[in-house]
Amino acid sequence: MRGWVARAIALAFAGLSVGGAVGGAPAAAVTKTETIVSEQRTSLSLRVAPEVAQSLLPAGWTVSAGPAAPNLSVTFMDRKLALGPDGRLLQSGTNRLLVISVGARNQQTGETRAMIVGGYSADPAGVPGAYKVYGAGSVDVVRSEHIAGMAVNSVEERWTVKGADGGVLDVSLAFKRGVPTLAPFELRIYSAADPAFYRMYRGKQASDVLRNPSAGVDRVQSVKVQASGGKLGQILGGDVQVLGVSNAPFYTRETFLP
Repeated sequence: MRGWVARAIALAFAGLSVGGAVGGAPAAAVTKTETIVSEQRTSLSLRVAPEVAQSLLPAGWTVSAGPAAPNLSVTFMDRKLALGPDGRLLQSGTNRLLVISVGARNQQTGETRAMIVGGYSADPAGVPGAYKVYGAGSVDVVRSEHIAGMAVNSVEERWTVKGADGGVLDVSLAFKRGVPTLAPFELRIYSAADPAFYRMYRGKQASDVLRNPSAGVDRVQSVKVQASGGKLGQILGGDVQVLGVSNAPFYTRETFLP
């Protein structure tokens, strides 16, 4: 089970390649830039056309996923409270984001990395973001949860993203909630705009793996991905397979720069 927890954590950070995402603990010389106190996340592990995923990577890098594996992830973030290193509100203090990532392999060294290749921030102050790839747009969520005594919770989410470039993404998801597993993480996440740039994340996440066929897990009742126009249409407007789904009802982290 610990392996699936690690994969769920990596997915929530864009980690299609767990080995490439995990890094060492922040050293003494690093600079703390933010503290995400509370956030909920939903992540989809997708298989898109290989040429689409490849087109999002910088020169010298290729998609690390195999021919039948997920090659792109989208992570929806419902940020409840974010603070700067001084303890004051970071930007507006709350935000909603869509983050798009690809697991990448260096053609010369064989090194694998989780790369942020795009995204959208509801707070204009989050554009273009630390990774220099986020666009302006709205990120809205409607969430309902039915709880009856100690019965299994039924959850429905609908995420709608509208980019300033005319792109629209609509994701509808219904699932049965399980008991999440709380685990710590330490990750390095890189930027496709500048492959040398990365941030270090250290925190804890309660992960609920909802779909993982190889582990025999599937509590997803329905999931639908629709995209059109703009960059969202280019990436997700074609044939998209939803191979994995994870949900994090609780997520917290500190962010560092080297």
